Amino acid sequence: MAQLSANARLVSDIFAELAKGNGAAFWDACHDDVVWRTIGSGSWSGEFAGKQTIVDEIFRPLGRVLAERATVPTRLIDGGDVVVLQARGRNLTRDGQRYDNDYAFVIHFRGGKISRYEEYCDTELIARVLPDRVAAKSMPKP
Repeated sequence: MAQLSANARLVSDIFAELAKGNGAAFWDACHDDVVWRTIGSGSWSGEFAGKQTIVDEIFRPLGRVLAERATVPTRLIDGGDVVVLQARGRNLTRDGQRYDNDYAFVIHFRGGKISRYEEYCDTELIARVLPDRVAAKSMPKP
């Protein structure tokens, strides 16, 4: 069995930490100007640049919508400076709906840190289960 690249090991370590509730490992591994892109044309889709923008536009709104969040890796494809992780979401919305999406994350590295994070998933599920992202931003904090 081939050795994993340093980048693939880092992705594996990040998701192990996320499973423990530690999101800091992800942010520590990102460049400050990291770009997050979610496919599609819905309200949760788009390209967001910079750690703070990604937190404000994606992660805080998700935190207001989801009561339980977990992403379970199912396959890691080591491409060196580009690592692909397939995963299954295990999520529950605050209003009791299951949001169990399938993902392929294409994670680009520059100098050993994440420079671009592309999320491929079922955007129809997002539209059906999650509220509009802008509306979620203004929801009360849990």
